[in-house]
Amino acid sequence: MAEVVLRHLVAEDPLLKDHVSITSAGTANWHVGSTMDPRARAALDRAGYHLEGSLGTYADTAYLDRQDLVMVMTREHLRDVQLRLSNADTEVVLWRGLGEPGHDLEVADPYYGDDDEFDECLSILSAGGRHLTSVLRARLERRARDV
Repeated sequence: MAEVVLRHLVAEDPLLKDHVSITSAGTANWHVGSTMDPRARAALDRAGYHLEGSLGTYADTAYLDRQDLVMVMTREHLRDVQLRLSNADTEVVLWRGLGEPGHDLEVADPYYGDDDEFDECLSILSAGGRHLTSVLRARLERRARDV
């Protein structure tokens, strides 16, 4: 869901759309090659996010090392990514840490929940996505001034 939200927000932003690429991968390899959970797709559709998500991909070292910024949902994901990552220039951030610094809050996985839990998760992802795009915009503007 986070991938679709971010792709939607980036596509709507004239500054970001030509400079930011969004990918998605899991820290476990259970769903490699699978499509998005139908309950996640339904939550996205209810909220007006109609872009397609990518097929399940595994966040191995090679994948992670190609990223500039890796957003994770939980402290467990944070540890997993930090252990696999060998590129010191890749930044790893807890999703809710951007919008709520110092609180170290996690985004709960709604996988075992109902539609309301998927909708609540999407609400958190949408708020975080809006904050992330503002952070990315500020970074691009700062980089343009420094050049």
